[in-house]
Amino acid sequence: MFTLYLPAAAQDLSADDLLGEIDEEMEEAPLLPERMLFTQRMLWGERGLYRGIGFAPKELTAESREKELKARRTMFKIHQATGFLAAGGMVAQAIIGPKLYNGNFQIRDLHEKVALGTNIAYGTTAVMALTSPPPMVNRKKFDNIKLHKILAVVHLSGMVATNVLAHQASEGNVNKNWHRAAAITTFGAYAAAIASIKFEF
Repeated sequence: MFTLYLPAAAQDLSADDLLGEIDEEMEEAPLLPERMLFTQRMLWGERGLYRGIGFAPKELTAESREKELKARRTMFKIHQATGFLAAGGMVAQAIIGPKLYNGNFQIRDLHEKVALGTNIAYGTTAVMALTSPPPMVNRKKFDNIKLHKILAVVHLSGMVATNVLAHQASEGNVNKNWHRAAAITTFGAYAAAIASIKFEF
């Protein structure tokens, strides 16, 4: 039996070559994903607004992207917190709204204040999601995150419709049932979007 012994210098050279190849691969790895939300590309892309005005580093590096990802995590914690506040506001409106429809006009001010708070919480939630730095990788496959985004389009559209119809219904220009239907659809999509985060697939 023969055993091949490599000189120490050769062993060191092989290790250096291997580490060098790993470093090169890391350097060549894209720092921004190919797929981004249009708002993320507009703000955080290589020629994005934030890089143009100096809010974010103009030159993309691993270190700068690491800081951006930390900011992303912070923004998504805010996204989750305000998201639950908005959900609470929607539940409150589901209790207050029918009473107002049944002629209890004494709670109109409460209804409007809760609506304002819900809109602020919802708007903050949306802004945190739309303006956060992009992830390192944005996969094409359909998963719970993709479902969450699809449902976001539904409840965002519903939220706009609910507010528009609420104003028109208060002036008697549209049937209140349309406002109620928009609100129920919005809450259903919103609740499903929250649930989709909890169930990974």
